[in-house]
Amino acid sequence: MENLLYPQELSKKLKKIKQIAKKHGYNEILAPINELTNFLDSINGSNKKNSAGFNLEENKVQILAYYLSRFDHYELFPSLNQNEAFEKIAAMANIKKSTLRLARDYFDSKTAKVKTKESPYLKTRKGIDMPLTRQAQKVFDYYSTKKRTEITKDVLKILKDNNATAN
Repeated sequence: MENLLYPQELSKKLKKIKQIAKKHGYNEILAPINELTNFLDSINGSNKKNSAGFNLEENKVQILAYYLSRFDHYELFPSLNQNEAFEKIAAMANIKKSTLRLARDYFDSKTAKVKTKESPYLKTRKGIDMPLTRQAQKVFDYYSTKKRTEITKDVLKILKDNNATAN
């Protein structure tokens, strides 16, 4: 029984294996490891949630897309152009850049963009004028009443947590 790993310990070991696999280019084992670590995290009750209990990991694509639609990338990466910022955010969150951009396009037709001192370069994009998915609508409803600082905190947590396991 002393060799039995508890879910929390197993999750830590799998995350280390994931780091090694990513470093050495063993991409074919990353998906099963992600599934296992997500399952173990849910058993541990350590899913990444915000203060209201909204699961950040499950909704990371929609949260990042909503943020980029409403505020653009300048606060996160002021020295990067839009394409570079999308590449960096997608890499940090371990998602495809095209997935992030498409998800942002769906929010573009729904978010009100107001140029401010913080976002002087904010562009009004037409986006894709179609109904949001159920998950995206939950994200939109939750964050549409939140202030920039609250949303930024969740976005930074997503990027930090995902980047910590990606490196």
